[in-house]
Amino acid sequence: MIKRISKLVSGDPPPATRQQQAARRGTNHRQPLKRGSAEVSDEDSEEDSEGSGGDGSEEVEGLGEGGELMNAPPLAPGAPTIYPSVVRRATHKKKKVLVLCSRGVTNSYKEVMEDMLRLLPHSRKDHKFDKKDALTSIVEIAEMRGCHLALYLECRKMQDLYLWAGRVHGGPSAKFLVEQVRPMRDLRLTGNCLLGSRPVLSFDGEFDAVPHLKVIKQLLASVFAPPQGHPRSKPFHDHVLSFSLLDGRVLVRHYQMVPSDADRKSKAEGDTLVEIGPRFALVPIRLLAGCFAGATLFSNDAYVSPNSARADLKRKRARTTVGAVAQKETRRKRIQQEGVDLMPEDEFADVFATG
Repeated sequence: MIKRISKLVSGDPPPATRQQQAARRGTNHRQPLKRGSAEVSDEDSEEDSEGSGGDGSEEVEGLGEGGELMNAPPLAPGAPTIYPSVVRRATHKKKKVLVLCSRGVTNSYKEVMEDMLRLLPHSRKDHKFDKKDALTSIVEIAEMRGCHLALYLECRKMQDLYLWAGRVHGGPSAKFLVEQVRPMRDLRLTGNCLLGSRPVLSFDGEFDAVPHLKVIKQLLASVFAPPQGHPRSKPFHDHVLSFSLLDGRVLVRHYQMVPSDADRKSKAEGDTLVEIGPRFALVPIRLLAGCFAGATLFSNDAYVSPNSARADLKRKRARTTVGAVAQKETRRKRIQQEGVDLMPEDEFADVFATG
């Protein structure tokens, strides 16, 4: 301590720092490695934070194995630092699906939504949506979550389920009525598959016959097909999602592919299918040009709303009830009026009569 104070008092210059020594030698050993001119969007950074395929490393141009600059010219004292450029490896196509439901949804319909989340490893779940708000608010929620597609399950009167599916940027979107719902927990659905594996999508040939069915096919394929190389997906194909047409409805079935066993003596050859679930039927109602808004591209004229169907059933039952009531009234009049006239005269009617 005394020696150091004596040097300062004597006026000797302070010792050079490591950076100054390195600058004199013509090298910069403390040069930081930062991102250069490569632009990275917020969406890419969000996907990388959730996980990336491979080792998740970044390839830096001009760096050796130890992280040192290769063929870097010596820096003069006071010269600006040159940072190397960063090239990000594209692991998969960025695509996320926002899945949410409305308030007042029943337990059975909520199970269907949970089953859809299991089928879609690239999905993102959000809070329940208030039915009083406009549907265009879902677009803002999807943009904040970085999602390109949206699935909205709307429950009305605790018994009717509607499915909205659409592309967030530019549309189109479709509205369906969901019928014949069976969740995965149904005992009749005994299949099983690997969680997160990519499904094989099977579409009926009739989807290519009509223009509006082509749009529905592309929309369903973009929603239910996980992108290749997604961090949450697994590179296996052990289940099939089937979309078939019957009586104007899109029947959705989910099957497990069971490979054939050569040692097992069975008449069946090749792979067999065992249903996993969920199963449901989609009735197309309307196609819109935008995302949950815009011009109507297609409207199903044969669609009958559940409220109208229930009202017709009530009227039919009411006609039966009215007929039964009228029949009882006719019988009562016949007994009270016509029946009294046809009764024989009572011989003892004046026995207790007082004179």
